[in-house]
Amino acid sequence: MESVAFIYCRISQDRTGAELGVARQEEDCRKLAAERGLSVARVFVDNDISAYSGKKRPGYSAMLAALRRGEASVVLFWHTDRLHRSPTELEEYIAICRECSVQNYAVKGGEVDLSTPEGILRAGLLGQVARYESAHKADRVRRAMEQKAMKGEWLGGPRPFGWHFVDGVPEPHPVEAAVVADVCNAVLQGQSLGAIVAALNASGVTTSVGKPWGYAQLRQMLVRPRNAGLADWKGEIVGPSTFPALVSEDVWRAVVSILTDPRRRRSQSNKARHLLAGIAQCHCGAPVRSASVSGRSGEKYTIYRCPEKGTGHVGKRVSLVDSVVDRHMVAYRIIAARHRKYENPSREAEQLETEAAALRERLNEMALLAADGRITTSQLVASTTRIRESLEENESRQELLAVSAYLPQESYQFSQPDMTTPEAMEWFSSSVDTRRDYVRQVCNVILLPHGKGSARVFDADTVQVILKTKWDARGPLAKEEIPGLVAAWREAGIAVAEGAGRWD
Repeated sequence: MESVAFIYCRISQDRTGAELGVARQEEDCRKLAAERGLSVARVFVDNDISAYSGKKRPGYSAMLAALRRGEASVVLFWHTDRLHRSPTELEEYIAICRECSVQNYAVKGGEVDLSTPEGILRAGLLGQVARYESAHKADRVRRAMEQKAMKGEWLGGPRPFGWHFVDGVPEPHPVEAAVVADVCNAVLQGQSLGAIVAALNASGVTTSVGKPWGYAQLRQMLVRPRNAGLADWKGEIVGPSTFPALVSEDVWRAVVSILTDPRRRRSQSNKARHLLAGIAQCHCGAPVRSASVSGRSGEKYTIYRCPEKGTGHVGKRVSLVDSVVDRHMVAYRIIAARHRKYENPSREAEQLETEAAALRERLNEMALLAADGRITTSQLVASTTRIRESLEENESRQELLAVSAYLPQESYQFSQPDMTTPEAMEWFSSSVDTRRDYVRQVCNVILLPHGKGSARVFDADTVQVILKTKWDARGPLAKEEIPGLVAAWREAGIAVAEGAGRWD
């Protein structure tokens, strides 16, 4: 009666994905089975998995389980180093072979008798030799990679976006190089990565491997030193790269500073779908969230709801609140555009522009100090963060100064702009990420409780859009700030004009 055998095949690295290595191992093992009169029941394969790495090998684990069940009495393999290299794994395998009376045969090496001390010693020595060779090879590979990195050479992998290879030499890609520069400029102008991702995908620009852009892929592309013609090794700049620079080092360092700012929102698992979720605040101070509710007629709609418990907190329909804020943002952009045509800026505006130019020069100076090694990366990040905060404040003051010069005398004019203007068309054609960025930059939105008439009729006056003027509010307002700011805004005559819209 023929003995039943298992074949085990493994290859550490399959560069082509064709599994040719394991196929050749199986072919040789089947020849050995025929020579010994063995019937092959199953073939267990672990392709592109190293035994040295310690990673779990599904095929190997499945074979051990089948041996414990007594499904075979012989195991065939190409060489002992295909089966195991870890002494711990070998001890476990020896125990199973003794318990289940399993014989072992290698194509290269003959029978491996694990029932004798000599056989165990031989298997252990072969495994240790193979383990040493793997470790030595890994050291050589790491050293070779380090040498290439120090020279600024390409370490392999997918073609980096922004370059192509001409006779093996990297050159700027005729289309992608400009995209890299444009995306860096968009980050410096304050656009969110979500908005940039949406714009790239909408325009049909793909990654270098032909896939749509995602948040992680875009961020990884933006922070790589290669963009500025620099080479890095394990996170440290080690010299010039063989890849031509696509942007200046100053631009690259500024982009990295923005994207590594700890205040920047990291989570992309909950992509914002609504204009004011997490931005508008309940009159209690808590940022509102979006939620789905059902009206009396059973119709479902989305509201902005305060997450705090208790009575008196707001819950307003998203479409109605967004409509109010949209009108304010369009009016704001129209006014700002009108001011940009103004040829005689005030003394305050001129002073702000001078200060802004000085701050931008300081950013360049910090980048040069870092490039020369006179300050550390952490010092660069800390310094540029402070300078950029001052520059953002300066630019906001310039924008708000522009608007204040043209604020209408009546709130009705401000909240009922011409919605056919180019500014309106641009606003509504922008992505939600872009519009959210703009709202955060120029105003605070406070949602007040319903105060008059039927609660089923939307009162637009309960949506207070507070431009960041003399209060210069950065981010959400503190709870104690809200009553005074709302009162001051009302007195200034810029409260939202009254409007009506049915809740359900």
